[in-house]
Amino acid sequence: MTCTVTISTSGERFQVEAGESILQAALRQGISLPYGCDNGICGVCISQVLEGHIVYPGGNPMALFEEDIQAGKGLCCVGYPCGDLVIEPLSEEGDWESWD
Repeated sequence: MTCTVTISTSGERFQVEAGESILQAALRQGISLPYGCDNGICGVCISQVLEGHIVYPGGNPMALFEEDIQAGKGLCCVGYPCGDLVIEPLSEEGDWESWD
């Protein structure tokens, strides 16, 4: 199943294929999303989920606290969409650097 993710702040849209995280799909298509560790530990990729739902097949990541989940936030690096999503990345442009 292919899902569409829309970034609310820029209007950019990209497709997420089955078995692909939100971040993997964005990077594959040249869309810039904030991230650091790419494994759910640092929290740089946290986004407000405005529409839709994110799941974590490996369990909730370390950087995603219960209060974040209750506030409708999710991590793009290890999160998989359950359908179309609208997200608002919470890290400021230029305020992050990948750990790669």
